[in-house]
Amino acid sequence: MSGKSIEIPFQNLKTLREISGYTVAEVAKKLRTTEDKIRSAEEGKSKLTLAQIKKLAEIYKCPLAAFFSDRISPLPPLTDFRINRDRRLTPQVYLAKRRAYYLVSEIERITDKTSIIPQFPDNIKPERLAIEFRKLLGIELIKSKNPKEILRFYKREIEKKMFIPIIERPFKADDVRAFSIFSRVSIIVLNEEDTPQVKLFSLFHEIGHLLRKTSGICSIEIEPEQKEEIESFCNKFAAEFLVPAEDLKFEIERLKLKTCDFSSITKLSEIYGVSKQVIMLRLLWLRYIDRKQYQEFKSGYEEPVKKQFGRRNWDEVFLNRASESIVNEVKQAYKKGIISFADAVGILGIKAKYVEKFLSGAS
Repeated sequence: MSGKSIEIPFQNLKTLREISGYTVAEVAKKLRTTEDKIRSAEEGKSKLTLAQIKKLAEIYKCPLAAFFSDRISPLPPLTDFRINRDRRLTPQVYLAKRRAYYLVSEIERITDKTSIIPQFPDNIKPERLAIEFRKLLGIELIKSKNPKEILRFYKREIEKKMFIPIIERPFKADDVRAFSIFSRVSIIVLNEEDTPQVKLFSLFHEIGHLLRKTSGICSIEIEPEQKEEIESFCNKFAAEFLVPAEDLKFEIERLKLKTCDFSSITKLSEIYGVSKQVIMLRLLWLRYIDRKQYQEFKSGYEEPVKKQFGRRNWDEVFLNRASESIVNEVKQAYKKGIISFADAVGILGIKAKYVEKFLSGAS
């Protein structure tokens, strides 16, 4: 790209690249220049053209003004709980992290609400925590419903009773199911591309993290044994919450399941709205099957993780990306004149026509 070089705070170049998840080599390729040129610009030894800066703004999905800011802060670190941590996170995951931290700061700015994270004993077992947490929420176990309905119900209850916004973003990654940020206003981010069954487990895995006052990026490899104690804890918490041991025993007796095969696993999966692998694990943990049977079931069945998108309901997609609780807070701030319509568009991060629709809809 040719053109006149432009003066900007050179430190911003490296910070914006890093918080967007790109390497020097990737940026050089996209700008059709050399890696030495990018490094030189990031060190303040040379300058980029305005056209190149505009291109970077498109790549990083950030406003052009960000490059001219006095100071761009790095993203706060999030613990990486993935099994393969050497594998790089995608730019889409970095973008989701940026949006989550931005939403947290904006919600803290326009409202005095804080997330309500209850206190439990440090030594409480995950299964007991799930039982006590359900009592605290004051909700019954949801069964024999469409997984999407179950997910929607739990999201609304958690947002309403705990003020924990739950948003969905496309991660473009097969090794990141969700992440959570524990703060004054805590937030959970689910992988938009996952099936409702997978999202459901991811949601309560992340709730487990927040109840333990931790934040992190999770692949949620649901295995019988995990090296990370906190990941194993959150998996067992989510499994007990969604498929309580006593209720599962009742259903096995009710259905007269003398043997556990793929047919019975499918029936139980449909009852609880969770994936078949979660059912397999519950059967293993409760000793209805042994480790050998579990491995045979797992190797003989490939669990679908990603949703198959057909014609998409964009109202639903954008509402999930914004979250009902955040939409409601933005709507109230807008009505009170605390923020402008342009502010609302920026906070919600979705198309203006959907912001207009959401702000004018019933609370």
